[in-house]
Amino acid sequence: MDKLDISEFRLLMEESQDLQVDAMRGMKEPLDSIVEAGRERRATKEYAEAKKETADVNRRRLLRGLGALGAVGLVGATATRAAAAEEADVMALQTAASIENLAVLTYKTALTLPYLKGSSAAIKTLGAFATMTMAQHEDHAKAFNARAKELGGKAQTKTNPKYTPVVMDAIPALKKGGPADVVALAITLEDVATSTYVQNIQDLTDPQVRLLFGTVAGVESQHLATLYAVQALLKGDALELITVKATGGATNAAKLPAAAGSVGIPETFKKTELASPVEEGAV
Repeated sequence: MDKLDISEFRLLMEESQDLQVDAMRGMKEPLDSIVEAGRERRATKEYAEAKKETADVNRRRLLRGLGALGAVGLVGATATRAAAAEEADVMALQTAASIENLAVLTYKTALTLPYLKGSSAAIKTLGAFATMTMAQHEDHAKAFNARAKELGGKAQTKTNPKYTPVVMDAIPALKKGGPADVVALAITLEDVATSTYVQNIQDLTDPQVRLLFGTVAGVESQHLATLYAVQALLKGDALELITVKATGGATNAAKLPAAAGSVGIPETFKKTELASPVEEGAV
């Protein structure tokens, strides 16, 4: 059971990549539409005037003032709303990139830990998940940054300012801990990403931007559900059940706890207490 079947391992990676390719394909259309709409808005004279006058307005005030822009004396209410909306879109993309960058850093750090380099089927499975998930977060960050730049913003190459200290503070404990500690930290980050993107669907007004974050939220939700299941098995001292055929042997379904069917979806509707504000990771 400890021997890794390379052909099956490759199959696992191919299946995971197929899911990622589908998700990235789903992201492409709304991302392209966001960019095209932004170009059309910037082509108008009214937009240019509004953009110039909004340059000195605090970003937080811009977001809060979408419904009362007349109070700040801006030129052309419609153009000004468009300028403010695009500013919010850019910040949302940059903040999303900052979260994805932090997820990449976290998984990369986890993969250096000695206890995630073991030969058991469970550890191989966790390692394979971390490796593939890290690559997927890299893809998401690149996509968000590419569109932020096309909308006139800067790429966000740094990690999220609020949650980076959380990860940095946790690293010493991770080095002394075990797989359960890594899973717990990963759950927090995946929850932040999912919560943020779900909140963006509610807060942002552009339908294409909302579609974009809805698409990505689905991918992050898959990561989160997997981690919840793994965490439950670790807490239940059932390490041997954390496995798939590709990394040592298919899980014995008869031995799974009764909660196995629901632990990965603990919320009927996603809560968003951990959501990052749109401007949190803006450049």
